[in-house]
Amino acid sequence: MEAAGCRIDRATEQDITSMLNLWKTIPGLGEGDGEESLRNFMERNPSTCLVLRDKEHLIGTVLGGFDGHRGYIYHLAVHPDYQGRGYGKALFSRVTRELRSLGAPKIHLFVFRDNQQAITFYQGQEGQLRQDIHVFSWTM
Repeated sequence: MEAAGCRIDRATEQDITSMLNLWKTIPGLGEGDGEESLRNFMERNPSTCLVLRDKEHLIGTVLGGFDGHRGYIYHLAVHPDYQGRGYGKALFSRVTRELRSLGAPKIHLFVFRDNQQAITFYQGQEGQLRQDIHVFSWTM
């Protein structure tokens, strides 16, 4: 798929290092889980783990997952030099379409409360900012 001169592809194992490096350049994205965790997630969700390339340079990512009940979106990121050009919207559109095709009736994502740029972006995608739930996490 083309996105304003760039190409959206399925992420491959060869993309992992570039993906992790990109995420380090995005304020407010949070810490990733590392190569092995990312590789496992991509193996379980091959059609919904996507990268955006400008020629051969990886400039964007999104990870989508479907557990059979709900879809989830993680690490939608566009390199700061490419933000504001519609690439994030293209990645979001593609991953939500893929998740719907897998049968996800609802899609969730998590954003840090202080990441106003991301909150504004997702509200622009007509997302509902929920006030009725809290997230609990356990590190194993």
